[in-house]
Amino acid sequence: MTRAIPAPIDGSSHAPDRRRTILIAATAAIVTLTVVGWLLVVVYQADWLGRSFAVDYKIYMGALDRWQAGQGWYQPRQLSGPYPIELGDVLYPPVLIYLLLPFRYLGPVVWSAIPAAILVWAVWRHRPALWAIALIAVCVAWPYAPAKYIFGNPVIWGAAALAIATFNRWPAALLLLKPTVAVFALFGIRDRRWWLVVAVVVVASIPFLADSLRYPEVLINAQTNPIDGRGGPFYSLTEFPLLCIPILAWLGRRRVKPGEADGR
Repeated sequence: MTRAIPAPIDGSSHAPDRRRTILIAATAAIVTLTVVGWLLVVVYQADWLGRSFAVDYKIYMGALDRWQAGQGWYQPRQLSGPYPIELGDVLYPPVLIYLLLPFRYLGPVVWSAIPAAILVWAVWRHRPALWAIALIAVCVAWPYAPAKYIFGNPVIWGAAALAIATFNRWPAALLLLKPTVAVFALFGIRDRRWWLVVAVVVVASIPFLADSLRYPEVLINAQTNPIDGRGGPFYSLTEFPLLCIPILAWLGRRRVKPGEADGR
C-alpha cells in the first residue's frame, strides 16, 4: 500500500506562489512607474517634445538633399581631419539613402511609427515572461530609448530589424550599417542568409562608392564634443537599452508546447 506523503510543515509548498506574487507585483510597479513617468514628460515637457520631434530625421533628409545636389553625403567639416561631433553630423553610410527616399514623401511621423509598430508587434508575438516584461519596461524607462523615436534617429530601424531577426535571424545583418552597435548584428550570424544581406548591402553601396569609402574616415575622425559630451567611441552605448528590447522579448518568449500549434 502506498503511503501518503505528508505536507511540509514549514509552508514551503507555497514558496513558488509567493515568488510569483512578488514578481507580478514588482513587474506591475515597474510598468506603472514607466508609464506614469512618460505621461509626466508628455504633460510637463511638451515644449521640449515639440522642439525635439524629427530632429534627426531632418538631419538625414538634409544629407539626402545635399547628396542629390552633388555636394556629398557628409558635411565638409567631417572630411578635414578630427572633428567634435555636433548636431547635424551624419554618422551612417550613404547606403541609408535607399531607406530615406520614400520617407521624404511619407514624412517623419510614418518614419518613426513603422519601426515602433514592428517592435511592439515582435514583443507581443513573443509573449515574454514577467521577468522579461519588467526588464523591457526598464529599457523603455531609459530616456534615450523612446527619445530615439521622437528624434527620428535611424537606429529605430535597427531595432525594427533586430525585432524581425528574433523570428528570422538574417535581418540582424542590417545593424552592421552602424558599427558602434554592430555587436547586435551577431545575433543572426549563423544564418547563411545573413551573409547574403551583407553582400547585398556592399553591392548596393557601389552607386555611392566615393562617400562609402570615406565612411571609416568619418567615424575614426569623430571626437567627443567637450561641451555636451556628444560623440566618442562609446556614444552608442545609450542606444543599447533600446536594442535590448527585442532580445529580452525573445529570451523571455513563451515556448509553444507540443500540440498547441495545431490546436490539440
